[in-house]
Amino acid sequence: MAKTRFVTDLESCRALWKALIKPKNVFDLWSFRSCFQKHFRSRPSFLVLEDNRGIVGMVPICYAEEQDMFLFFPGEVWKGKTWIERTAIHLRDDHRLSNLFNACPERTYLRYIDLPNGHVPETLSVDEIGYVLYPERLHFEMSHYRERFSGKKIKSLMKTIESLVCQNSTFHMNRLEDFDLLVNMSLNRFGPDSYLWDERFRDGFREVMLFLYRRGLLRMVSLEIRGKTVAIDLGALWNNVYTVFLGGTDPETPGVAKVMNMHHIEFAFQQGLSKIDFLCGDFHWKKLWHLDEEPLYKFVSPFLVREEALPGFPSLAAALAESRDSQRA
Repeated sequence: MAKTRFVTDLESCRALWKALIKPKNVFDLWSFRSCFQKHFRSRPSFLVLEDNRGIVGMVPICYAEEQDMFLFFPGEVWKGKTWIERTAIHLRDDHRLSNLFNACPERTYLRYIDLPNGHVPETLSVDEIGYVLYPERLHFEMSHYRERFSGKKIKSLMKTIESLVCQNSTFHMNRLEDFDLLVNMSLNRFGPDSYLWDERFRDGFREVMLFLYRRGLLRMVSLEIRGKTVAIDLGALWNNVYTVFLGGTDPETPGVAKVMNMHHIEFAFQQGLSKIDFLCGDFHWKKLWHLDEEPLYKFVSPFLVREEALPGFPSLAAALAESRDSQRA
Protein backbone atom coordinates (compact mmCIF):
# COMPACT_ATOMS: atom_id res chain seq x y z
CA MET A 1 0.00 0.00 0.00
CA ALA A 2 1.32 3.41 -0.96
CA LYS A 3 2.24 5.91 1.74
CA THR A 4 1.95 9.66 1.45
CA ARG A 5 4.54 12.27 2.37
CA PHE A 6 5.02 15.94 1.63
CA VAL A 7 8.29 17.55 0.57
CA THR A 8 8.51 21.18 1.68
CA ASP A 9 12.15 22.08 1.14
CA LEU A 10 12.52 24.04 -2.10
CA GLU A 11 15.81 22.42 -3.11
CA SER A 12 14.41 18.94 -2.46
CA CYS A 13 11.37 19.81 -4.56
CA ARG A 14 13.66 20.95 -7.36
CA ALA A 15 15.48 17.62 -7.21
CA LEU A 16 12.17 15.74 -7.35
CA TRP A 17 11.04 17.79 -10.32
CA LYS A 18 14.30 17.22 -12.18
CA ALA A 19 14.21 13.48 -11.49
CA LEU A 20 10.54 12.78 -12.25
CA ILE A 21 9.22 15.36 -14.71
CA LYS A 22 9.91 14.79 -18.40
CA PRO A 23 9.47 18.24 -19.95
CA LYS A 24 6.95 18.48 -22.78
CA ASN A 25 6.50 22.24 -22.90
CA VAL A 26 8.29 25.33 -21.68
CA PHE A 27 6.13 25.40 -18.53
CA ASP A 28 7.77 22.12 -17.50
CA LEU A 29 11.13 23.80 -17.04
CA TRP A 30 11.90 24.28 -13.36
CA SER A 31 13.68 27.55 -14.08
CA PHE A 32 10.54 28.92 -15.73
CA ARG A 33 8.43 28.21 -12.67
CA SER A 34 11.04 29.44 -10.24
CA CYS A 35 10.74 32.89 -11.85
CA PHE A 36 7.23 33.14 -10.37
CA GLN A 37 8.01 31.32 -7.13
CA LYS A 38 10.62 33.94 -6.40
CA HIS A 39 7.94 36.64 -6.28
CA PHE A 40 4.81 34.82 -5.09
CA ARG A 41 6.75 32.92 -2.42
CA SER A 42 4.16 30.16 -1.93
CA ARG A 43 5.40 27.34 0.24
CA PRO A 44 6.24 24.20 -1.78
CA SER A 45 4.57 21.05 -0.54
CA PHE A 46 5.08 18.37 -3.18
CA LEU A 47 2.85 15.35 -2.65
CA VAL A 48 4.73 12.07 -3.00
CA LEU A 49 3.21 8.58 -2.95
CA GLU A 50 5.61 5.69 -2.29
CA ASP A 51 5.46 1.92 -1.92
CA ASN A 52 8.14 -0.76 -1.51
CA ARG A 53 9.16 -0.27 -5.15
CA GLY A 54 9.77 3.45 -4.80
CA ILE A 55 7.86 6.53 -5.88
CA VAL A 56 4.37 5.77 -7.20
CA GLY A 57 3.45 9.33 -8.10
CA MET A 58 4.15 12.98 -7.45
CA VAL A 59 1.95 16.08 -7.64
CA PRO A 60 3.90 19.36 -7.54
CA ILE A 61 1.76 21.50 -5.28
CA CYS A 62 2.34 24.39 -2.93
CA TYR A 63 0.43 26.14 -0.20
CA ALA A 64 -0.82 29.62 -1.10
CA GLU A 65 -1.46 31.46 2.14
CA GLU A 66 -3.65 34.20 0.65
CA GLN A 67 -6.08 31.63 -0.74
CA ASP A 68 -5.60 29.11 2.08
CA MET A 69 -5.33 26.43 -0.60
CA PHE A 70 -2.97 23.98 -2.20
CA LEU A 71 -2.32 24.86 -5.83
CA PHE A 72 0.03 23.75 -8.53
CA PHE A 73 3.55 25.04 -7.89
CA PRO A 74 4.53 27.88 -7.90
CA GLY A 75 1.11 29.23 -6.86
CA GLU A 76 0.93 32.27 -9.14
CA VAL A 77 -2.66 33.46 -8.60
CA TRP A 78 -4.75 36.19 -10.14
CA LYS A 79 -8.41 36.59 -9.15
CA GLY A 80 -8.47 33.15 -7.55
CA LYS A 81 -6.98 31.34 -10.54
CA THR A 82 -3.50 30.18 -11.41
CA TRP A 83 -2.00 31.07 -14.81
CA ILE A 84 0.52 28.38 -15.82
CA GLU A 85 -1.01 25.61 -17.91
CA ARG A 86 -0.43 21.88 -18.46
CA THR A 87 1.46 21.21 -15.24
CA ALA A 88 3.17 17.83 -15.43
CA ILE A 89 2.29 15.10 -12.92
CA HIS A 90 4.37 11.98 -12.36
CA LEU A 91 2.56 8.66 -12.15
CA ARG A 92 3.96 5.16 -12.41
CA ASP A 93 2.30 3.05 -15.08
CA ASP A 94 0.78 0.58 -12.63
CA HIS A 95 -1.30 3.15 -10.74
CA ARG A 96 -4.41 5.22 -11.39
CA LEU A 97 -4.39 8.99 -11.67
CA SER A 98 -7.50 9.29 -9.50
CA ASN A 99 -5.66 7.68 -6.57
CA LEU A 100 -3.02 10.36 -6.79
CA PHE A 101 -5.53 13.20 -6.71
CA ASN A 102 -7.47 11.59 -3.88
CA ALA A 103 -4.32 11.77 -1.76
CA CYS A 104 -4.18 15.57 -2.07
CA PRO A 105 -4.96 17.76 0.95
CA GLU A 106 -8.61 18.70 1.52
CA ARG A 107 -8.13 22.29 0.33
CA THR A 108 -6.67 21.54 -3.11
CA TYR A 109 -7.56 23.31 -6.39
CA LEU A 110 -5.54 22.28 -9.45
CA ARG A 111 -6.15 23.85 -12.85
CA TYR A 112 -5.25 23.37 -16.52
CA ILE A 113 -4.49 19.65 -16.30
CA ASP A 114 -3.57 18.10 -19.65
CA LEU A 115 -4.81 14.55 -20.33
CA PRO A 116 -3.20 13.61 -23.65
CA ASN A 117 -4.48 10.03 -23.56
CA GLY A 118 -8.09 11.21 -23.48
CA HIS A 119 -9.02 9.26 -20.34
CA VAL A 120 -10.75 11.52 -17.83
CA PRO A 121 -10.92 10.22 -14.25
CA GLU A 122 -14.12 10.90 -12.33
CA THR A 123 -12.14 13.13 -9.99
CA LEU A 124 -11.58 15.68 -12.79
CA SER A 125 -13.89 17.97 -14.73
CA VAL A 126 -13.46 20.31 -17.67
CA ASP A 127 -11.75 23.56 -16.71
CA GLU A 128 -11.18 25.70 -19.81
CA ILE A 129 -10.42 25.22 -23.49
CA GLY A 130 -6.88 25.58 -24.80
CA TYR A 131 -6.48 27.03 -28.29
CA VAL A 132 -3.69 25.52 -30.36
CA LEU A 133 -2.68 24.82 -33.94
CA TYR A 134 -0.73 21.88 -35.37
CA PRO A 135 0.88 22.96 -38.65
CA GLU A 136 1.86 19.39 -39.58
CA ARG A 137 -1.81 18.37 -39.71
CA LEU A 138 -2.19 21.01 -42.41
CA HIS A 139 0.97 19.83 -44.20
CA PHE A 140 2.68 23.11 -43.27
CA GLU A 141 0.64 24.86 -45.96
CA MET A 142 -0.88 28.21 -45.03
CA SER A 143 -3.34 27.78 -47.87
CA HIS A 144 -4.79 24.79 -46.03
CA TYR A 145 -5.16 26.83 -42.89
CA ARG A 146 -6.90 29.64 -44.75
CA GLU A 147 -9.42 27.14 -46.07
CA ARG A 148 -10.84 26.98 -42.53
CA PHE A 149 -12.26 30.47 -43.13
CA SER A 150 -15.06 31.40 -45.47
CA GLY A 151 -13.91 33.17 -48.60
CA LYS A 152 -15.42 36.44 -47.44
CA LYS A 153 -13.84 36.24 -43.97
CA ILE A 154 -10.31 35.45 -45.11
CA LYS A 155 -10.45 38.16 -47.76
CA SER A 156 -11.50 40.74 -45.17
CA LEU A 157 -8.86 39.53 -42.71
CA MET A 158 -6.02 39.69 -45.23
CA LYS A 159 -7.16 43.12 -46.40
CA THR A 160 -6.91 44.44 -42.84
CA ILE A 161 -3.47 42.90 -42.35
CA GLU A 162 -2.10 44.13 -45.67
CA SER A 163 -3.38 47.66 -45.05
CA LEU A 164 -1.19 47.80 -41.94
CA VAL A 165 1.95 45.90 -42.88
CA CYS A 166 2.48 47.95 -46.02
CA GLN A 167 2.61 51.22 -44.09
CA ASN A 168 6.38 51.24 -43.58
CA SER A 169 6.09 48.48 -40.97
CA THR A 170 8.89 46.43 -39.41
CA PHE A 171 9.02 43.52 -36.98
CA HIS A 172 11.69 43.49 -34.28
CA MET A 173 12.81 40.54 -32.21
CA ASN A 174 13.72 40.45 -28.53
CA ARG A 175 13.96 44.12 -27.75
CA LEU A 176 13.96 43.64 -24.00
CA GLU A 177 13.44 47.34 -23.39
CA ASP A 178 9.95 46.96 -24.90
CA PHE A 179 8.74 44.99 -21.88
CA ASP A 180 7.72 48.13 -19.98
CA LEU A 181 5.73 49.32 -22.99
CA LEU A 182 4.00 45.92 -23.17
CA VAL A 183 3.02 46.30 -19.51
CA ASN A 184 1.65 49.79 -20.10
CA MET A 185 -0.33 48.64 -23.13
CA SER A 186 -1.89 45.81 -21.14
CA LEU A 187 -2.72 48.01 -18.16
CA ASN A 188 -4.20 50.75 -20.36
CA ARG A 189 -6.48 48.26 -22.08
CA PHE A 190 -7.49 45.91 -19.27
CA GLY A 191 -6.78 47.89 -16.11
CA PRO A 192 -7.30 45.77 -12.96
CA ASP A 193 -8.32 42.81 -15.16
CA SER A 194 -4.76 42.49 -16.48
CA TYR A 195 -2.45 39.93 -14.89
CA LEU A 196 0.18 42.64 -15.01
CA TRP A 197 -1.82 44.76 -12.58
CA ASP A 198 -0.23 42.57 -9.90
CA GLU A 199 3.37 43.60 -9.33
CA ARG A 200 4.30 39.97 -8.62
CA PHE A 201 3.14 38.94 -12.08
CA ARG A 202 4.99 41.85 -13.67
CA ASP A 203 8.22 40.90 -11.93
CA GLY A 204 7.65 37.21 -12.61
CA PHE A 205 7.15 37.77 -16.33
CA ARG A 206 10.22 40.01 -16.44
CA GLU A 207 12.22 37.19 -14.84
CA VAL A 208 10.75 34.74 -17.37
CA MET A 209 11.71 37.04 -20.24
CA LEU A 210 15.31 37.29 -19.06
CA PHE A 211 15.56 33.53 -18.41
CA LEU A 212 14.23 32.72 -21.89
CA TYR A 213 16.53 35.29 -23.47
CA ARG A 214 19.61 33.84 -21.79
CA ARG A 215 18.63 30.35 -22.95
CA GLY A 216 17.94 31.45 -26.52
CA LEU A 217 14.23 30.54 -26.16
CA LEU A 218 12.64 33.98 -26.17
CA ARG A 219 10.36 35.20 -28.96
CA MET A 220 9.40 38.71 -28.04
CA VAL A 221 7.93 40.27 -31.18
CA SER A 222 7.51 44.02 -31.53
CA LEU A 223 5.76 45.65 -34.48
CA GLU A 224 6.57 49.19 -35.56
CA ILE A 225 4.44 51.12 -38.03
CA ARG A 226 5.81 54.42 -39.23
CA GLY A 227 8.31 54.48 -36.39
CA LYS A 228 5.78 53.82 -33.62
CA THR A 229 5.67 50.54 -31.67
CA VAL A 230 2.05 49.44 -31.93
CA ALA A 231 2.13 45.85 -30.68
CA ILE A 232 4.32 43.61 -28.54
CA ASP A 233 3.85 39.89 -27.88
CA LEU A 234 5.86 37.76 -25.46
CA GLY A 235 6.37 34.07 -26.12
CA ALA A 236 8.82 31.20 -26.20
CA LEU A 237 10.04 28.61 -28.68
CA TRP A 238 11.05 25.38 -26.98
CA ASN A 239 11.06 21.76 -28.13
CA ASN A 240 9.54 22.78 -31.48
CA VAL A 241 6.51 24.28 -29.70
CA TYR A 242 5.78 27.98 -29.94
CA THR A 243 3.86 29.36 -26.95
CA VAL A 244 2.48 32.91 -26.94
CA PHE A 245 2.01 34.13 -23.35
CA LEU A 246 0.71 37.67 -23.45
CA GLY A 247 0.81 40.86 -25.43
CA GLY A 248 -0.20 44.45 -25.77
CA THR A 249 -1.47 46.66 -28.58
CA ASP A 250 -1.83 50.35 -29.32
CA PRO A 251 -5.52 51.33 -29.06
CA GLU A 252 -5.03 53.89 -31.81
CA THR A 253 -4.08 51.18 -34.32
CA PRO A 254 -7.20 49.03 -34.82
CA GLY A 255 -6.61 45.64 -36.39
CA VAL A 256 -2.98 45.35 -35.32
CA ALA A 257 -3.70 42.27 -33.19
CA LYS A 258 -4.69 40.48 -36.40
CA VAL A 259 -1.28 41.29 -37.86
CA MET A 260 0.44 39.78 -34.84
CA ASN A 261 -1.71 36.64 -34.83
CA MET A 262 -1.03 35.96 -38.49
CA HIS A 263 2.68 36.66 -37.98
CA HIS A 264 2.87 33.99 -35.26
CA ILE A 265 0.97 31.44 -37.31
CA GLU A 266 3.00 32.04 -40.48
CA PHE A 267 6.20 31.73 -38.48
CA ALA A 268 5.09 28.36 -37.09
CA PHE A 269 4.27 27.07 -40.57
CA GLN A 270 7.46 28.41 -42.16
CA GLN A 271 9.66 26.93 -39.44
CA GLY A 272 7.95 23.54 -39.50
CA LEU A 273 6.98 23.75 -35.83
CA SER A 274 4.93 20.96 -34.31
CA LYS A 275 2.56 23.24 -32.42
CA ILE A 276 1.63 26.81 -31.65
CA ASP A 277 -0.18 27.36 -28.36
CA PHE A 278 -2.25 30.48 -27.69
CA LEU A 279 -3.24 29.15 -24.24
CA CYS A 280 -6.65 29.20 -22.60
CA GLY A 281 -8.89 32.20 -22.23
CA ASP A 282 -12.24 32.49 -23.95
CA PHE A 283 -11.29 35.51 -26.01
CA HIS A 284 -13.60 35.99 -28.97
CA TRP A 285 -10.82 36.12 -31.55
CA LYS A 286 -9.59 32.59 -30.82
CA LYS A 287 -12.76 31.00 -32.11
CA LEU A 288 -12.90 33.32 -35.09
CA TRP A 289 -9.40 32.21 -36.07
CA HIS A 290 -10.45 28.55 -36.28
CA LEU A 291 -7.83 27.23 -33.90
CA ASP A 292 -7.94 23.67 -32.60
CA GLU A 293 -9.70 23.36 -29.26
CA GLU A 294 -8.28 21.16 -26.50
CA PRO A 295 -10.07 20.85 -23.15
CA LEU A 296 -7.94 21.13 -20.05
CA TYR A 297 -9.16 19.79 -16.72
CA LYS A 298 -9.30 20.72 -13.06
CA PHE A 299 -9.30 18.91 -9.76
CA VAL A 300 -11.26 20.43 -6.91
CA SER A 301 -11.07 18.58 -3.63
CA PRO A 302 -14.42 17.35 -2.27
CA PHE A 303 -14.05 19.62 0.75
CA LEU A 304 -14.00 22.74 -1.45
CA VAL A 305 -16.96 21.48 -3.44
CA ARG A 306 -18.99 20.96 -0.28
CA GLU A 307 -18.00 24.28 1.23
CA GLU A 308 -18.15 26.19 -2.05
CA ALA A 309 -14.99 27.81 -0.73
CA LEU A 310 -13.34 28.65 -4.03
CA PRO A 311 -12.65 32.35 -4.65
CA GLY A 312 -14.41 33.69 -7.71
CA PHE A 313 -16.99 30.88 -7.74
CA PRO A 314 -20.28 31.93 -6.10
CA SER A 315 -21.68 28.45 -6.68
CA LEU A 316 -18.89 25.97 -7.21
CA ALA A 317 -21.20 22.95 -7.13
CA ALA A 318 -23.26 24.42 -9.97
CA ALA A 319 -20.15 25.26 -11.97
CA LEU A 320 -18.84 21.72 -11.63
CA ALA A 321 -22.20 20.25 -12.60
CA GLU A 322 -22.31 22.47 -15.67
CA SER A 323 -18.82 21.45 -16.75
CA ARG A 324 -19.66 17.77 -16.36
CA ASP A 325 -22.84 18.23 -18.42
CA SER A 326 -20.89 19.96 -21.19
CA GLN A 327 -18.31 17.20 -21.10
CA ARG A 328 -21.01 14.53 -21.57
CA ALA A 329 -22.52 16.53 -24.42
